[in-house]
Amino acid sequence: MIGAVLISSGVLPEERAREFNPLTDVTIQSDMKVLQEPTLQENVFVYAVNDVAQRGIDIAQSDARVKQILDESKAKEAAVTIAAVQPTVMIDRQSGELLHSSAGQVIITANWQMVNGALYSEPKAFDKIANEKIESHQQIWNILVDVDKRQVTQILQQADRAINDTTKPNLVRADVNMFVPNAVIIYDAGSVVRWSNPSNLPHNVVGVFNQTIASNAANTTGIIPENSTENSSNTNAETSAVAIDSGFIQPNQSWQYRFDKEGIFNYLCTIHSEEGMRGILIIKPSSTP
Repeated sequence: MIGAVLISSGVLPEERAREFNPLTDVTIQSDMKVLQEPTLQENVFVYAVNDVAQRGIDIAQSDARVKQILDESKAKEAAVTIAAVQPTVMIDRQSGELLHSSAGQVIITANWQMVNGALYSEPKAFDKIANEKIESHQQIWNILVDVDKRQVTQILQQADRAINDTTKPNLVRADVNMFVPNAVIIYDAGSVVRWSNPSNLPHNVVGVFNQTIASNAANTTGIIPENSTENSSNTNAETSAVAIDSGFIQPNQSWQYRFDKEGIFNYLCTIHSEEGMRGILIIKPSSTP
């Protein structure tokens, strides 16, 4: 009898599916929110792809196991990225209702580097670390959460990743989800920095070059979250900030940029931002080494 009622009322899934058009009835909500940007004092970048995914960050950071992960990463003076990437939120265009699952995902990445076996935690000039042995280490945890029940359901740690290289003047290696070195000082405005891609994946360099006195730039930051495949260099006179976008740097290719003024450039690879692929350049006048 219940089946007959459903059929007559036309509420069976098969009946609704006939009228459902995913391209017109549902749209994916994309409202990326940068919750914390990295500074020289606290190198932590936190973002969420939407408001529902943001709940996962609050849930994860309340978990004792996640707190331990973050504390250990801080002890290593690692660059930490916390990215809430699930659930995807869709909007029913007819009712305006938000549709999403309860399965959330937060990715925590810790990157740290060593030069000649010593922890490389403070940016140094290219010429101070040129031709030195550098190690870049990365740890990634996938934190699965139930956003409805507000609890962490599982923590999965990926195998540690390490890259060994020899530093070269004014060269940053864009390898598998890591920039090497990831923090460098340039003591000469007008220098050209080149990013090379020896990996088998495309990367890009996207960020904001804040043209400010480097000594006053301790809390200055800016990261462009949007992905673009076109080169751009748009100046905002009010903020003295230049948006930089390399476009895709294909495998075995490179891209370079000339920094004509002092300032600070926080950047990331938008393709691999959730894996913590980001870096910083500080440009200072040559008279203050």
